[in-house]
Amino acid sequence: MTTSDAARASVTEAPELLVPVQGGPADAELSEIRGTARGGLVNLVGAGVAGLGGLVVTWLVAVTLSPAEAGAFFAVTSVFLLAAAVARLGTPTGLVYWVARLRKSGRDAAIGSVLRIGLWPAAIAATACAIALFATAEMHARPDLVRLVAIFIPASVAMEALLAATRGYRQMGPTVVIDKFGRTLAQLVALGAIAMAGSASALTVTLAWSLPYIPAAIAAGWYLRRGHRATVSDPGFPDRVSARAYWGFTAPRAFAGVAQLGLQRLDIILVAALAGLGPAAVYTVATRFVIVGQLASGAVGQAVQPRAAAAMAAGESASAKRLYQESTAWIAALTWPVYLAVGIGADWYLRVFGAEYATEAARTVVWILVPAMMCSSACGVVDSILAMAGRTSWQLIDVSVSLAINVALNLTLIPLLGVVGAAIAWSAAVLVNNLIPLAQLWRTFGLHPFGALTRRVLVVTGLGFGALPLAAGLLGDVWTIAALAAAGIAWAVALLRYRRRI
Repeated sequence: MTTSDAARASVTEAPELLVPVQGGPADAELSEIRGTARGGLVNLVGAGVAGLGGLVVTWLVAVTLSPAEAGAFFAVTSVFLLAAAVARLGTPTGLVYWVARLRKSGRDAAIGSVLRIGLWPAAIAATACAIALFATAEMHARPDLVRLVAIFIPASVAMEALLAATRGYRQMGPTVVIDKFGRTLAQLVALGAIAMAGSASALTVTLAWSLPYIPAAIAAGWYLRRGHRATVSDPGFPDRVSARAYWGFTAPRAFAGVAQLGLQRLDIILVAALAGLGPAAVYTVATRFVIVGQLASGAVGQAVQPRAAAAMAAGESASAKRLYQESTAWIAALTWPVYLAVGIGADWYLRVFGAEYATEAARTVVWILVPAMMCSSACGVVDSILAMAGRTSWQLIDVSVSLAINVALNLTLIPLLGVVGAAIAWSAAVLVNNLIPLAQLWRTFGLHPFGALTRRVLVVTGLGFGALPLAAGLLGDVWTIAALAAAGIAWAVALLRYRRRI
């Protein structure tokens, strides 16, 4: 068997059997890093728009609706996102993984089989999930809102899956333009128009938030079809990936993806059910700063995934290690300043959404979540790297344990502590969901995120945005603001100065 044949066989038959070996010349590694940086930069711009848009959406909902109505919106959108995660069947990760690996091994002709195997089951599952949610709407506090969002589940699933396939071709532009720019801005325009017209209600706000998924799904399908038609294949030598091989990788990721989103959204639903819609709105507002970090990590992760999959498939563990470490430095450089600034200025942050949200409980929620999210950022895209190494079964176990801890603590602590209990539960789950896969990657593949650049970023941001503003705060609030502003300016200058290095 030739080297090429062996590589193809390993992709088709046993994607989980990846042996960490040294390899990959320095120039190839540098090329991968630069390619990831370009894709990551495009995604980060989109993540910035999406992150800011998410905060503005939260603000618009908080200031135009009562806490109870806002809580209903936040709860039902969380139900929608969880239902969509179930219906996706892990297809986004599966398509990125397989398309990237097939292109790396020169098997472009097999990509069509992967698209068919992945997309049709997801479409069927999305339709079934929408019908089931519509039929069980009476079980929720606002059945009208649940029925409304159920209609848009197929469009959401289609958009995510189709855009994931384009990322397998290492094309980050469609995801940024269609999802992060197009969908986010459409939501903002619609919500802004409703707010200005004075016709805001939970129903109209939910409709405005949901509608953009339909044109986004259509645009994603058009772009993938155009890109796939340009793929060079030889019809005289048909090639395909078996459904068993595809779902052997993707099925564990389907469950892991649901559990992963459950970690992010289930607490809002549980707060609404156990403490009421008003506290759910307070909790959502207090935790929305986390969206910035999640989007930054997601943006970098989407750029890293196809390259990490290709590097691990080729046994280029040195390249995968450098990808992991450099991307972690980028994530920490973007998120630690935000987390620390929000933690120090929790009162100012909460007052942006209205005086009724600046409560002692909300401040405590912020202070509990900040260190947990900083730890998550320092671990980098550990979830993506573990998946691209083919260890989706490990990933499923890890996230399942984390979700079980989250649910158990939520059910125990929310009745006792309210939103503070939910924050404790989420923080504990986040720590488990990052530290366990990090230990697995480190022990099995020798991969960890703590390269020289990462260490420097963590130290500098910790001092500049944490220790110094806290010390300055001993002299008064105005000094805290001045210290944070000075740190922000200095950090922006440093990032610009060393942009070629990072």
